[in-house]
Amino acid sequence: MARFTFRLDPVLAHRRRLEDEQQVVFAAAMQRVYDAEWLRNDYLTRRDAMRSRIQHEHATMDVDELRAAYAHCEYLDRALATQDRIVAEARRIADGERATLLAKTRDKKVLETLREHRREAFDLEAASIEQRELDEINARRFDRATATRESTS
Repeated sequence: MARFTFRLDPVLAHRRRLEDEQQVVFAAAMQRVYDAEWLRNDYLTRRDAMRSRIQHEHATMDVDELRAAYAHCEYLDRALATQDRIVAEARRIADGERATLLAKTRDKKVLETLREHRREAFDLEAASIEQRELDEINARRFDRATATRESTS
């Protein structure tokens, strides 16, 4: 019996490799987004803690300590603004990598679907050939049995 071979298997394998490579690139881009968001959240937490300290301990702080606390809050505000831009840029890059990954996945899926359809057609043709062979064998047996009955009668 014939074996199924898909002539585009090398192309399909190449597209699978491209998709796998793009998944790694996309994962790295998402890691950069997560890292940037984590740093942004750290700045936010530190700023909120400093504001809370100023609010609750304002009366007990001396002037230099208050100035330093307010200056640190301003620094954290600037750092947050900068980090927001970094997070937005990292998300933009990750979205681009996601779009590239989707395109590569779609290209691979097209070939996989084509392979499945050709496999199904091959299986149907193989089943049809097998059925014809079985019908031919049965017809020969019937002819032999009929010929044997006629010769014995």
